[in-house]
Amino acid sequence: MSIETDELIEMLVADAAPVRPLAPPWLRTSIWFAISAGYVTVVVAVMSQDTSRFANIRFSRFWIEQAAAICTGVAAAAAAYLSVIPGRSDRWPLLPTVPLGVWLGILGYGCIRDWTQHGAAGLLAASDVPCAVAMLLGASVPVAVLMVALRSGAPLTPIATAALAGLAGGGLSSVIACVARPLPHPTTMTVVVWHLGTLLATMAVVACIGRYVFTWPTRPPRSSQ
Repeated sequence: MSIETDELIEMLVADAAPVRPLAPPWLRTSIWFAISAGYVTVVVAVMSQDTSRFANIRFSRFWIEQAAAICTGVAAAAAAYLSVIPGRSDRWPLLPTVPLGVWLGILGYGCIRDWTQHGAAGLLAASDVPCAVAMLLGASVPVAVLMVALRSGAPLTPIATAALAGLAGGGLSSVIACVARPLPHPTTMTVVVWHLGTLLATMAVVACIGRYVFTWPTRPPRSSQ
């Protein structure tokens, strides 16, 4: 039995339920950042043993580095929210590249400075497992909140969307690992290896999880013969 187009439309309209439109991406990003920033602040306050050392940290690099990490996380979250809105530009993954480039540039400058001051010893990466643990702990809540919120959209690119969620959480958690330390990192290369390494690992794990969390159908079902 075939169904005419008008009849199909009437059937769909009869069964349609009211749908509440999603809030704008900038508002959803702001809400996510407010929740995540509160969590990060609590974790830093719990983990910090001596905050007096902050007075001796020069503004010229350390705090700009933290600001770049935060901006990277916020931009990645905004890109993730944009990615679940059909019809948006395909350039949304490029949104975090500017703050991420600034962050990497600051770390690169720090490596060059360490090398000019200390030679090859300045490019050695010290063991820093506590930083990796702090980043994983710090990223857990921001990533979880973002992944739950993204499910209300249309995650047509689940792996890329989830990877952006991992970048968002990793960017904020890097601040925890730096600010909550009792002593500064011995070399910038330590930050590059342990922070960026943990960040990439977080993105990879969350991207793998994304294909199972975001189950939006990307292909129409095949009709049975």
